[in-house]
Amino acid sequence: MTLLLALALVGGSADRVVGVVDADPILSSEVEAMVILAKLEAPLLEGTEDSIRLVVLDRLIAQKLIFKKAALDSAIEIDREDIAKGVDRRLEAFYAQLDSFPETRAELEEAGLTRDRLRKLLMNQGRFQAIIQQMFTAQGKIQPYVSPNEVRKFYEQNKDSIAVVPGYIRMAHIAFSIRPSAAEQARIERKIMEVLDILSRGGDFDILAESFSEDTRTRSRGGSLGWVKRGDLLPEIDSVLFFLPVGRVSPPVPSRQGYHLFLVEARSGDKVYARHILFKQHITRRDTLRVLELADKIREEILSGEMTFAEAARTYSEDLTTSEQGGFIGEVPLAALTPPFDSVAATIDSGQISKPFISEMGVHLLYAEDKRDERILSFDEMQVEIRNYLAALKQEEWLEDLVAEAQEEFYVEKRF
Repeated sequence: MTLLLALALVGGSADRVVGVVDADPILSSEVEAMVILAKLEAPLLEGTEDSIRLVVLDRLIAQKLIFKKAALDSAIEIDREDIAKGVDRRLEAFYAQLDSFPETRAELEEAGLTRDRLRKLLMNQGRFQAIIQQMFTAQGKIQPYVSPNEVRKFYEQNKDSIAVVPGYIRMAHIAFSIRPSAAEQARIERKIMEVLDILSRGGDFDILAESFSEDTRTRSRGGSLGWVKRGDLLPEIDSVLFFLPVGRVSPPVPSRQGYHLFLVEARSGDKVYARHILFKQHITRRDTLRVLELADKIREEILSGEMTFAEAARTYSEDLTTSEQGGFIGEVPLAALTPPFDSVAATIDSGQISKPFISEMGVHLLYAEDKRDERILSFDEMQVEIRNYLAALKQEEWLEDLVAEAQEEFYVEKRF
């Protein structure tokens, strides 16, 4: 059978030929298997599916070219048993990972890529690396020389990108809500009771919304929120609104905006058509000062040793997601902090507590359990890593030259 006929028969099957080296075809299944393996071993692999396939195809072509050259060199001998041991360890790790990636396992099964086929591909990778090592050794290129000047020059040109260690802060906080005065709370309660009384006597919800609601966006249309689905509104509202029967007015619902009365007029699937009346809480400067003074008092008690920050957070913090953990938020990159936390974090060092500050959520105390500012690694800290990197680049260049040389000797075709 001629080569062309053989390739035509293989290409006519589902597993088509995507490359040819001399008389050896490279099948699409080989490429797909290596793409899946590459993505699993390097989840942050950059590039489109097609660009990754092209890189993999180039590597498979390089493998076959090097195998061809090695076959002509009687001095090259490789230990297949040693390679097989390394491949089997890699396969064990690969299949252990698959338990966490069911979609990848499905891809393998769909492509018909059995463990034996993957083992064959990985054996080829191992042979390739072993042959290259012997070729480099024979040419005196196994440990490329990198001069001190090359290392220094690379560091100076790239230190702003390769030597930057991002700053971070391990932080905790105590959050205090700013609430209205007792007089303001009584005013809101009277308004709510007035509206509920009118509704109980047959009043129209939409007309009352136009008269009483303090939501300027919906007041003119009778408090209509339109069709909303879970997640469109605040979580504290969702927890009431989506369990409210059609035609029923809710009890007063507190939120960050104030208090609401809701009416669900219709329900369709996971959506409801709702109206609301908003009674805003009017926070005065005096209300804010009262909470700032409380926060400052607690800060002083912590600094004097009367309690730890964690104890204070468990006792006073109104952030229910962190209070039980002593206010601990976690380790956060300094660059990821948003206002006002970024500017406050800049004023404290490890072990320090900020002065009380205000955010849209209320008043906070911020504690830096540990803080490291961004810094650039010194040349001494980077030089070994840079030397290894530049040596690897030189080896890569030598390999490219070796592959280019082989391409002059053997027929190569890509069919992507």
